Amino acid sequence: MCGVLVWLANASFLRITAVTVSEVKTVAAAAIEGEVQNEIKGYYFNIFRKDNIFLYPKERIKQKILAGHSTLKHVEVRAENFSTIHISALDREPRALWCGEHIATSTSCLLLDEDGIAYAEAPEFSDNPYKKYFGGVPGQQWPWQFLDSNFFRSLAALVDAIAQHQAGEKIASVLVDSKGDVRLSFENSFTLLFVLKDDGGEVFERFTLALTAEPFKNHTLTEFEYLDLRFGDKLYYKLRSEE
Repeated sequence: MCGVLVWLANASFLRITAVTVSEVKTVAAAAIEGEVQNEIKGYYFNIFRKDNIFLYPKERIKQKILAGHSTLKHVEVRAENFSTIHISALDREPRALWCGEHIATSTSCLLLDEDGIAYAEAPEFSDNPYKKYFGGVPGQQWPWQFLDSNFFRSLAALVDAIAQHQAGEKIASVLVDSKGDVRLSFENSFTLLFVLKDDGGEVFERFTLALTAEPFKNHTLTEFEYLDLRFGDKLYYKLRSEE
């Protein structure tokens, strides 16, 4: 019986002779294929071939590819037949930019995906289409989590809603400090303050209602230094003329 198992584990008709890779935008298919070929070389315990279609290290291949390419969000490895395995991968899509712990020390930026994961250096944009986020402690290597994925998705949706509501005023930065307070700053120097953990819909409603109340309906945002929504139904603001 053992002899039969050893024979099957090393049978030529069960050896992987081809690796196919679905189209991936951020990683060359040849690079992934080469990594897979390296993982299926050799033997287990000097007896069983690693390139056997039933014994190849499927999970190790998956983890190796993900660890080596931070731009990939998901990898699937499957056997297509007795001699071919197929690799499919999902690229991370940029949702925003992380540009440092502090605005004053910002130099280069990293791409953030929809889950708030920083995964690659951002290219130079002639007309930057992404919001810039600041705060958090950067990891030693990519990918690393900027904010909890639920918090980031909620925050990004809120920032987009505010940007659409104030279409004539461009958002310059979004800073999340160590206490979980958010400073959303416009290029006109107006800053909106709120708490990260607060419901995004409620924050947006309080912001839009504040703009219809005195003194906001008689002044433009550029005339204010800030509007503070961190204290429930109480609104705190400062006019520049009050300085």
